[in-house]
Amino acid sequence: MPHVLNANASIGCGHGGTVGVGAGQGALRAGGAPVLVAGDLDGRPISGCATPDSAGVTAKCWAVVSVLGGASATLFAGGRPVLLDTVRGVTNGVPPGVLVVLSPGQATLRAH
Repeated sequence: MPHVLNANASIGCGHGGTVGVGAGQGALRAGGAPVLVAGDLDGRPISGCATPDSAGVTAKCWAVVSVLGGASATLFAGGRPVLLDTVRGVTNGVPPGVLVVLSPGQATLRAH
């Protein structure tokens, strides 16, 4: 079973950037931090993307534009499904980057 993501999760853009993570709820905690729920990664800022800016040909990722899957079917917090380390997404970089979970932020809570 995949791990639940919490506010200490490390998520990147696939080009070496870091997604700024923030939890939208505080009722459910795992590993000492609030868990992430559906919607928490939408529009989040990205810093440190290694893609060079090159006259419309390439551009750094600076935000998450969509999140795909990775929501638990069984565990909810505040009425929203919690996010799992299987979450994927797309950034606004050129070419678009993909979200990569480097660490879920905790190792005790799992869900499916």
